[in-house]
Formats: sequence, C-alpha cells, structure tokens
Amino acid sequence: MRLRSAKSTLKAYAVLAKPRQLALLMITMYGAYFAAGGGINSTLALLTLTGAASIAGATYLNMLIDRDIDSLMYRTRSRPLPSGKVSPQSVLVCAVALLAVGTLAAASINVYVLGAVLAGLVFDVVLYTVVTKRRTPLSIVPGSVAGGMPALGGWAAATGSPGIGGVLLALAVILWQPMHVWFLAYYYKRDYERAGIPVLPSLTVRGLAVASLAAVTGVVGVMWAYAAINGYGVVTALITSLAAATALPRIAAFASSGGRSEALSVFKAASMVIAVVFLSLPIERVLNSSLLLKP
Repeated sequence: MRLRSAKSTLKAYAVLAKPRQLALLMITMYGAYFAAGGGINSTLALLTLTGAASIAGATYLNMLIDRDIDSLMYRTRSRPLPSGKVSPQSVLVCAVALLAVGTLAAASINVYVLGAVLAGLVFDVVLYTVVTKRRTPLSIVPGSVAGGMPALGGWAAATGSPGIGGVLLALAVILWQPMHVWFLAYYYKRDYERAGIPVLPSLTVRGLAVASLAAVTGVVGVMWAYAAINGYGVVTALITSLAAATALPRIAAFASSGGRSEALSVFKAASMVIAVVFLSLPIERVLNSSLLLKP
C-alpha cells in the first residue's frame, strides 16, 4: 500500500513538471548546444541538469500560483495541486530545491548560462504568471521570451557567450511560441473564459490567422538569416520553409471556418516547424564540419 502511494506521489510530481513542455524546451536547449559545436562532455551533463532542474522548478512555481484557476478549467482541474494529490507546501519546497540545483549547475558552466536561467525565471514566473497572465493578452510577450531562454543558454554553454547564433535561435522560439499558445488556447477557449484568463489577442479569427502567418514567416526568415551569418544552415532553413508551407493551408482553413479542429491542426503544424529547426540544425552542423575536415 505504501509502495503504491509512493508511486502515485512520484507520478503526481512528474505531471507537475509538464513532461511534454519540458521535453520540447530541452530539445531547443540541446539543439542550440550541438548547433553551436558543443560536445558530449561534462558541460553537456551540467547543461542537462541545469535545464531539467530549472525548467521543472519554474513550472512547479507556475502550477502553484495558478492552482486556483486550474481548478476552474476542465482541462486542468485534475492536475495534482487542484485535485489535492500533493500539498502546496511540498510543491514549494521542491520548486525551491530544483531551482537551487539548476542555478548552481548553470553558474558552474558560465555566467551567460546563469543569466539565461535567471532571465527565464523572471520572464516566466514573475512577468508572465504573476504580473500579466490574469490581466492582459500581452502576457504572450514575457511568456515567449521565457521560452527562448533554454536555446540561448544551450548556445552559451557550448561557446562561452550568447553570440548572434544563440540570439537568432532564441528569437526563432520567441516568434514561434505565440502561434503555439494561441491555437491551443483557442481550442480550449471556453475553459479560459471560465477561468477569466485573457489569453487570446483582441483579434478576429482572420486577424489571429494573419498574426500566426506573420509568426511562422518570421521563424523562416530567422533561419535563413542564421544560415547567411553562420555559414551553414541552408538545408535547415529550406526544410523549415517546407514545414512552414505545410502550415499555410491549415491556417487558411482556420481563417475560413474558425473551427476548433482547425485550430488544433494549426497547433500541431506549429510544433512541427520548431521541431524541424532544433533537430535538423545540429545534424547539419555535424555534416558541415565533417565535410570541411575532408582533404
């Protein structure tokens, strides 16, 4: 019985970390690290600890702060905190411990990785969750900036500084994230209205589609700029362009119908676009380096 209870508690804490979100952010961090030429070494181990602990710790704090609105939404009311599976006090202790570990690990790499962790914490927990989320749709701005920090930190861990490459990869995430958030929120629009969260921008359905088109176009533009500045990345920019092109008919379908299923379709397409960037670019970097080493 005790073993079953312990497993249930561990599962609850795993759910609190939002595994899918954690995995996506870690992919951007690893993608930027390897794209910058990082190797499989002690720095990578420290970076892994930095990312996992700091992202999970920040998510724990967000879940703690938002437990009241989570209890109002059908999608989130079964989460560990609103359902009473874990106590707020224990979550707070775990969040502080995780953030302490993540911060110390980041500081042991370099000051720029530490800066990315602290910036992510401020933008995500303070400016997004506490200051803007319940007040204005502009919460998407600090939320998106926070989403770009793992990529910036990954690049800084590999090179010792943020660099233009790290800034561009962080910018790609920042531009992509509104489309990711808006369409998921549109799909669960009634839930957000019930909780009083002004997530969606004050736009018509077509306006939202146009804003999303601008966002995906921005990501493509950033990747072509990355290729031009860094001397590699053309293949990734091309694949990103093709992935973005597959999203266009879905955005158009949403603009025409305003349907929930079309919104979910755009959400999935958006996830594919950002995955292409951070999975393809490291591979291209390795292949490019191998070709340069050939006599």
